[in-house]
Amino acid sequence: MLTVEAALESAGPGLELAHGWRLHALEPISPAEAEAVLREPVAAVPDSLAARLGVLHIYAAPYLECRGEKEWVSAEPPAGESHSSLWLERPEGLALLLSFRDADAHDTGFELLAALSELAVPRLTDEEFVRYAQLIERELREGSTGEIDEEALQAREAAQADYVMVSLASTLAEYMHALWHDVEVRRGPEHLPPQFLRRRLELLQEMFPPNPGYILFR
Repeated sequence: MLTVEAALESAGPGLELAHGWRLHALEPISPAEAEAVLREPVAAVPDSLAARLGVLHIYAAPYLECRGEKEWVSAEPPAGESHSSLWLERPEGLALLLSFRDADAHDTGFELLAALSELAVPRLTDEEFVRYAQLIERELREGSTGEIDEEALQAREAAQADYVMVSLASTLAEYMHALWHDVEVRRGPEHLPPQFLRRRLELLQEMFPPNPGYILFR
């Protein structure tokens, strides 16, 4: 077991991905395994959004454990609290760690997109954030029910002050998810109705156009 900082220092030069980002595999994850899982979702990230994040190093870790006041990379399942991802701001750029064990390839890829979305939201301009907030206000006026995912729904129902930010991060992740591959629209009272979902995705498509060869609505 290594602290996160020690694990990052021990990582090799890694492999280059889209956007000039680099992928590092922390043992016992192999570089080939990490690349097979992450190359496609990384490539689906719009170039304009990737530019907001700047230099990014992605680290494929077996497990991420929280013990005491430190975060650890472990080869064995954590006995206590674990994380699916975590990130650090470093002088050479962002470091994003992803837990690879006990998750299938799709879930790991989506966790990557969710983490990138959380990192991207604070880097949006005030104008971009206001445009999304206005869209949420319109949804509420029109009687929208449900949300894009459980976390956003909980934030809405609890009237959290950061509801719009949570909703934006979740919707941005789903936007990139839809660029990566075909997705099924979930229906039900707890889910966002299709007409509202489409408006959100169209707004994000305008803000962060898909890369050549990627189509949002098929």
